Amino acid sequence: MKLCLSIAPQSMDEAIAMLKSVDKSVELVEIRIDGLHGLDLEELLKRRRPKVIITNRRSQEGGAFTGSAAEQIDILSQASRLGAEFLDIEISWGFDHVRELMQKSRKSSVIVSYHNFVETPADLMSIYRKIRSTNAYVVKIATHAASIDDNTRIFELCDAARRDRQRIVALCMGERGEISRILGAKYGSFLTFGSASALESTAPGQRTVEDLQKVFRIHTLASRTKVFGLIGNPVSQSEGIYFHNRIFARESANAVYVNFLVDNLAAFMISFREMIAGASVTMPFKEEIMTQIDNISETAATVHAVNTLVRRRGKLHGHNTDFPAMSALFQERMKLKGKNVIVLGTGGTAKTMAFAALTHGARTTILGRSMEKAESLGKLLGCSYAALEHLPDLPCDILMNGTSVGMAGVSSPGPDQSPVHPNFFRKKRIVVFDAVYNPPMTQLLRDAKAFHCETISGVELFQRQAQLQSKLFLESL
Repeated sequence: MKLCLSIAPQSMDEAIAMLKSVDKSVELVEIRIDGLHGLDLEELLKRRRPKVIITNRRSQEGGAFTGSAAEQIDILSQASRLGAEFLDIEISWGFDHVRELMQKSRKSSVIVSYHNFVETPADLMSIYRKIRSTNAYVVKIATHAASIDDNTRIFELCDAARRDRQRIVALCMGERGEISRILGAKYGSFLTFGSASALESTAPGQRTVEDLQKVFRIHTLASRTKVFGLIGNPVSQSEGIYFHNRIFARESANAVYVNFLVDNLAAFMISFREMIAGASVTMPFKEEIMTQIDNISETAATVHAVNTLVRRRGKLHGHNTDFPAMSALFQERMKLKGKNVIVLGTGGTAKTMAFAALTHGARTTILGRSMEKAESLGKLLGCSYAALEHLPDLPCDILMNGTSVGMAGVSSPGPDQSPVHPNFFRKKRIVVFDAVYNPPMTQLLRDAKAFHCETISGVELFQRQAQLQSKLFLESL
């Protein structure tokens, strides 16, 4: 799959400067000329430059061009005469205009595009066939991913084009479609688009060129590449893509790790079960995933939470690397035996924290916003439980946060929030452990440090458990 830098300059000076700065490893540059004031195609295309795609979109196609179809043909035809290697025209201009452009632009390869910013329509195959009937050099289909499952239909389209020996660029836009821009390499997409920086993205869900090259190593991905990823919601702030892909690169493993932003776990597993070779599982799915897999390790069954999947002999096995990681941290950083531990939360992470504390001999109390959930978990583990508002009245030597409060990427409560009022630390010198690792210094930890409490960040837990995950991933290859 080719890597294409997509740029949207607003002036000729900016456009020329951008072209001069393009790294040699970038094979193509898409120049979005519809927002370029004072366009001079001759000046733009005459100098030494990388191969380019000239794109001129109307507002309904995500661009700014307001001219007529005849003007569109004139602009793109001129770009062809001046040596542009590729031209991109929307099928919405109509068959006659697409064919006219092809006749007038024989020096350039024509990409015929379809964009849908609302949905991934049910008739993708008919749209593909319609565009293919124009004899387009490349068929391009870009749709909005309402759910991550829409990506599988894009991958099926790539498979169909590969059987037809038709060059195709097929992708889903938006955060839920991000994986299509990476895994398209596995399914035969002709190219993928990247931006120069996160602030210069020209389409929703677009990664930077640097990420595509250095993190995901898209030039190494092929049909036999094994797919791993993070199953959760939210996922955008996760460090897993950097940690695991770095290890895959170091070990020369034919594998890639991506973010799966999942809304409906059961639907996701139906769509992606056969694709994934393994996965990390995070909030809110550490318990629900247990109903979707074939086997569960003894530790995961005891904790009743799975945070790691690996495929062995066609079956998905669930593990829990949080528990051994926490146990190792506790042994190194604190003595739990006989101490009063309070665990905030009732989900999979909080459950693992409570179980680890109990295993190490701590008097453990689970606090939840829902008294019913706190009671259920407390009875399951055989420990005390209470509602969150009872926190100030309870003895506490060690406070553990197993909720998502304070996590970056969560809109409510945001990363500036804490599950505990800072006054709680005023008369206590306790140890505070926060499982949230992004940001590394949460509001909870800042408040605790302000009152001279010892703190343990979620970064330490993430690194420990991710190392154990990585070992399982590599062993499964």
